Amino acid sequence: MTKRRYVVVGTGHRVHMYLGAISGDHAGDAELVGLLDRNPGRVQYHLARLQQTGLDTSGVVTGSGDDLERVIADQHADRVIITTPDFTHADYIVRAMEAGVDVVVEKPLTMRPDYARRIIETVQRTGKQIVVTHNYRYSPRNSALKELIKSGKIGTVLSVTFEWVLDTAHGADYFRRWHRDKANSGGLLIHKASHHFDLVNWWIADVPQRVYARGGVKFYGDQNADARGLAPRPDRGTHDGPHTPWELDLRNDPTLKALYLDNESYDGYHRDQDVFSAGVTTEDNLALVVDYAGGPVLSYSSTRTPRGRATGSRSTAPKAVPNSR
Repeated sequence: MTKRRYVVVGTGHRVHMYLGAISGDHAGDAELVGLLDRNPGRVQYHLARLQQTGLDTSGVVTGSGDDLERVIADQHADRVIITTPDFTHADYIVRAMEAGVDVVVEKPLTMRPDYARRIIETVQRTGKQIVVTHNYRYSPRNSALKELIKSGKIGTVLSVTFEWVLDTAHGADYFRRWHRDKANSGGLLIHKASHHFDLVNWWIADVPQRVYARGGVKFYGDQNADARGLAPRPDRGTHDGPHTPWELDLRNDPTLKALYLDNESYDGYHRDQDVFSAGVTTEDNLALVVDYAGGPVLSYSSTRTPRGRATGSRSTAPKAVPNSR
């Protein structure tokens, strides 16, 4: 089979999984021909890592997202992989399809209804395909639950309870980086919970009909810090001296240091912002009820861990009644 030629847009931490696949398990059927980002330091970081794996990167064209159409044409690309911040997805998706290629995009597809309509119209006009990487379906426990429900052994699904706890590690991290501003991510119901809603839709093979949702910035941000009387803190987690569980010191992680701290001079992006500083508009506590077209009801919540204690997350299997009812 002829190798498919890929252009990748976005060189943050998430792109590792795609570049690793192209240079590893899928080296026989995939070829990287373009790597684009506004931060040239991160581009060079990833190229150096690929070279360490033995991949010949001499034919990989680099540039910024502004060069997308030119690189697609010059490199005769087949597909574009998009791993940029959420608010940029729609524009890159549309531009890539209009340039004549299929698209693979990190979740979420996009973050606003008008962006979604623009994408749909472009798919209909160009005939190109788009794949959203909802890879959480393929976690063994999630796939096993899908098979159990599909088999009918638990009967007819009536309700689903899904709870997600945001801890001081993974959960707090959304409030250290660009996701903290809802204008960038659409909030955690879109950025994070798109995984969860995709799972439920897939598990019960149904579509939402009506949604009631509530939420707010209840814990993070400067107003909550002031209300709790928190002492003044450094603007970022990378500093000398003692640290709190809420801080991330980029110097303690070689990958994050090389990827972000060492390349801040190009775009000024700080990956380690104070979670209790101004500028947090993404809700940290969320709850919703979803009525599905087929009858089931989903009760969903996403909240922080009490007193900053790190725990896991959990979802409760759909409740069902026997088919013989």
